[in-house]
Amino acid sequence: MAEPVAEPEPALKSDEVTVTLKPGEASEIKLEMLDKATVSYEWTTNGIPVNHDTHGEPYNGPKGYYHSYSKGKQIKGDKGEFTAIFDGTHGWFWRNRSNSDVTITLKTKGEYLSVKRVI
Repeated sequence: MAEPVAEPEPALKSDEVTVTLKPGEASEIKLEMLDKATVSYEWTTNGIPVNHDTHGEPYNGPKGYYHSYSKGKQIKGDKGEFTAIFDGTHGWFWRNRSNSDVTITLKTKGEYLSVKRVI
């Protein structure tokens, strides 16, 4: 009897991304993840609160469909972990509602294929 072939495990990645938003500006950073992959994250601002939505969209999903993992208004950071519920892009959207520039630093570690700024 032949030995079963083990599926390759996704390599653990870790990244740190920084974005600066002017007053009223928004940004979105997405990880490309497969179903059931897990990522841990932490993001912080330079002390200025922002609005955020942590969410995912499936590849070729219905227009406008997304799954929200967490949301917050006027906060200076967030950390946690989530497991993708479908193959697709999963990540963070931030909007600066203050009158000052804000710098956001995102650290990620987990099972993902790529990280990119989409807005």
